[in-house]
Amino acid sequence: MSLLPSFRLPLPGINVRERFKKPGIELLGLPVKLLPAAMINKPLTKAINHIFRTPVEEGDFDFIEDRCLKIHITDLDVSFYISFDGEQLTATSPRHFDVEFQGNSKAFLTLASRQEDPDTLFFQRSLMIEGDTELGLGVKNLLDSLELEQLPIPAQKLVWLGQQVQKKIPMASPH
Repeated sequence: MSLLPSFRLPLPGINVRERFKKPGIELLGLPVKLLPAAMINKPLTKAINHIFRTPVEEGDFDFIEDRCLKIHITDLDVSFYISFDGEQLTATSPRHFDVEFQGNSKAFLTLASRQEDPDTLFFQRSLMIEGDTELGLGVKNLLDSLELEQLPIPAQKLVWLGQQVQKKIPMASPH
């Protein structure tokens, strides 16, 4: 038996700092990943149709009829698939999509709360569009034309709550 202390070297490829970091914002995505898609999609469908009721009724979403939009929140590692059937927006299970918006939760909250112009977020590459860019720009312009005050009060409160959570929970490092 040796009196010298034994030291264990970390396994190759394992980042010790990552392994012992404090949990951060990525934990918010865990319930979405653990629940069955139907338990997420049904209330999400109801919520987005409530939030965007007036633009849907006015035909503002007609240009995405029978198309699918993927929203990927990178730091939560969560994706949502949204389509429009001519009458309502629908959250669906993963499927073929025409355009993808991706960015971290902070970028999406900044966009939703109007703290930053959407074009700025895209030019800074905080948000990215991949796929059918024309469709993506149409969606971006539609969302940009909506005012936060036009949204139902619960949606406004949800944006505010998201901002508060974002301030309190540390962001995951970009690897």
